[in-house]
Amino acid sequence: MQPPPRKGNYVKFLKNLHTEQIAKLQLKNQNECDLLDDIRNFILKKSAIEKSYAEALLKISSHFLNKKIANIPDVKTDSSEDRWNMWNVWRTVLEENEKLSRARMAAIEVFQSQIADEAKMLRLHKLQAARKYSDQLANIQKDVQASVQDVDKNKKLYFDEEHCAHDVRDKARDIEEKLKKKKGSFFQSITSLQKNSAKVSSKKDMLEEKSSGARNDYLLSLAAANAHQTRYFVVDFQGAMQAMEANVYERVSEYLTLISRTELLTCSAHQTSFTRIRDQANQLTREYNMQCVYLYYPVLKQHIQYEFEPCDNDTIDRITADHPNVVTILSQQAKRWATRAQRETFNTRENNKKIVALQALKESGQKNDPNDPNGPDIDTKIEELKQAIRRSETGKVKAEARLECLKAGDVNVEEWLADMEPMEMESLTVQEQDMQRSASSLSMRTDGDTHGSDSMYDSDYADATSEHANTTSMEKHGSEEDQETVSAGTGADRNRPDSTEIDGEWAMLEQERQRIEQMTAGWDDPTQVDWGPHGDEEEPAPVVPPEPTGPVYKCIALYSYTAQNPDELSIVENEQLEVIGDGDGDGWLRARNYKGEEGFVPHNYLDVDREENVALDNSLHTGASSYQLTSQISFSSVDYTVDENEEPNSEVSVTTITTVKESTPGPVRNLDLTGDSKDVFAVALYDYEATCPEELNLTEGQVLKILRKIVHDDVDDGWWEGQLGDQIGLFPSLVVEECRENGEPLTPDDDETPPPSAPPVFTPPDAPPFLLAPQQVTITHTQPTPCGDRDPNADDSGFAVTISKNQKEQYDTQFSEDEMEAESELANEDVPSIGK
Repeated sequence: MQPPPRKGNYVKFLKNLHTEQIAKLQLKNQNECDLLDDIRNFILKKSAIEKSYAEALLKISSHFLNKKIANIPDVKTDSSEDRWNMWNVWRTVLEENEKLSRARMAAIEVFQSQIADEAKMLRLHKLQAARKYSDQLANIQKDVQASVQDVDKNKKLYFDEEHCAHDVRDKARDIEEKLKKKKGSFFQSITSLQKNSAKVSSKKDMLEEKSSGARNDYLLSLAAANAHQTRYFVVDFQGAMQAMEANVYERVSEYLTLISRTELLTCSAHQTSFTRIRDQANQLTREYNMQCVYLYYPVLKQHIQYEFEPCDNDTIDRITADHPNVVTILSQQAKRWATRAQRETFNTRENNKKIVALQALKESGQKNDPNDPNGPDIDTKIEELKQAIRRSETGKVKAEARLECLKAGDVNVEEWLADMEPMEMESLTVQEQDMQRSASSLSMRTDGDTHGSDSMYDSDYADATSEHANTTSMEKHGSEEDQETVSAGTGADRNRPDSTEIDGEWAMLEQERQRIEQMTAGWDDPTQVDWGPHGDEEEPAPVVPPEPTGPVYKCIALYSYTAQNPDELSIVENEQLEVIGDGDGDGWLRARNYKGEEGFVPHNYLDVDREENVALDNSLHTGASSYQLTSQISFSSVDYTVDENEEPNSEVSVTTITTVKESTPGPVRNLDLTGDSKDVFAVALYDYEATCPEELNLTEGQVLKILRKIVHDDVDDGWWEGQLGDQIGLFPSLVVEECRENGEPLTPDDDETPPPSAPPVFTPPDAPPFLLAPQQVTITHTQPTPCGDRDPNADDSGFAVTISKNQKEQYDTQFSEDEMEAESELANEDVPSIGK
């Protein structure tokens, strides 16, 4: 409490103090009521949650208790230790949960009746008491203010009287000093001074009397006011405060204590119940549970073993070799089953190695085998291998049992087992060498298969035929060696039912190899053309060298990609590919996988070697004309015309190749947007959400304007820059398709998808072929002309190409005679003629 001011009006300060005290007292009471309300609401909401949980727990516990549980009894033992099977422990769990749910329901009733309801009543009582005692306290404060007002009045009177007495007292003192000195002034005599002194003295006495009376009144009123203030603060104010509290602190203490005690009782019940469950669960063992199960289900304990049943009192119960033919047959049986046991051991070991390798791939995050991306997933393969191991182990046990039976009949089994051990060691050595050559043993293909697959797709080159023949012979030789190593001594048993299931894997491998050989044997080189007869003479068709292509280089897939169009290729992460073309220059490359499947893949999904990229760029930019010849001429879009103006035995010959533009060109993917070309637009094929402020948010069907297709360092990384309304930003080119300004496609729907048999026409990255001016390229060779002596006057308007019936029909659908005549002004390019 602040002390009253030394100067000023006491009543004014006291009124402000009393007003603030009442306000703070009401605020204190409101805070207490809010706390009671919070406690009540908390208890109600907690009780609702607890009640819902307890009712649900009681419901499910009762449901599972009423459910038919296997009534498998416990085995009574003489030991003092009690044991339980898992069904009885489970029943204990349900019973204890039912008890706990009922205990929670009882605790909820306590909370609601003794806390929530009483807290509500206490809060209402406090609000009523606050209004009542606030009014009483205001009246008491008015009495105190009246006492203090008397103090202010007496104080003012005292100050006035004292000031007057003080002035007269000073004047009387001056007069007395002058009389003592007997010195008057020029205008006042000593007599007048004496008269004034007597008059001032009488006045001083009177004023001092009044001042003393005022002082006494002031002191009395001050003492009374202080006593009244003490009474107000100690008795009246404290009493009103306690009456407004209504024992709230003691009641809140009781509430919180009750909550804690109830929760501790509930927790104690939980601890007791779950301690009991834990003790019973710790004693669960498979041996004891199986004893209980066997007691309840005796059939599970029956282990069937068959005994030899003699016929007609036969006394022999083991294998005998009493006849020469029987000895030979038993020897063959011993050899057969010794070989079978060794083979099953080998298969089990190989399958275990495959499982280890598959598990390593699975731990690295792979879902499919990189060597077999189109096959089943890793989990399926592991399960298949486990089943194969189970069959192998079963076959081994059966073979060993037969060997033991033969051994009991004095058949020389050890000889064949000893012969199998060196063969097994040799097979293990061969297997270890194979594992060192290849990091994975999961693929069904051997090293010869890999080379055969690679050479199979090199038929477009000059020496493809010889390489393929050599590789095929190596492949057959390798497969024969593998089969001899694994299936040594089993040739006589191939046709047996029990060996067929073991050798099915090798049969599938051989069948796959034969299928690949049949596929590659029927492939023809599309560059082998027939120039047709000369005049009336029939000449053999000359062999045309293959069309020059870019370098083939290796790459690794950084991410998995699923083909969205027929001309695309699905790839798997970490898969090795061969890049055989640069696509259309819009971020796509033409690649080939190990199966020989070709198609377009995104460039930024591949990890391409830098040196090979440089080689590819150099080959593509060696000459503009040669590049145009390679990129623009295809089997279905070129008309070849041989110029016959050269001399018959000339050393140099020139062949004119006329390029014919297709009647309906396909859409151009890479347009030059840096020149004076018109605006280019694209439509969003899918929704795209920007991942940074520099990108655009796209919605399917939106039309935007393309500003740039090459954004970063003259490299087409698959990101374009466009404008959508007032926003300019980047977006992936994969989610848009070029269109007209109104959103319509550039070409009709019928022309968007070419016939599947027609080879694709690749557009060079610099510009579409129909935008380039005709170029005349003359290449001179010092080789002798392969055409031989030809009549310069002969009319050779075309050439013949050896194609199949389907290719001829496709060629006729793309080019007609009318279209050939309409395209009279064509670009001519001179290249070396094709020799015979």
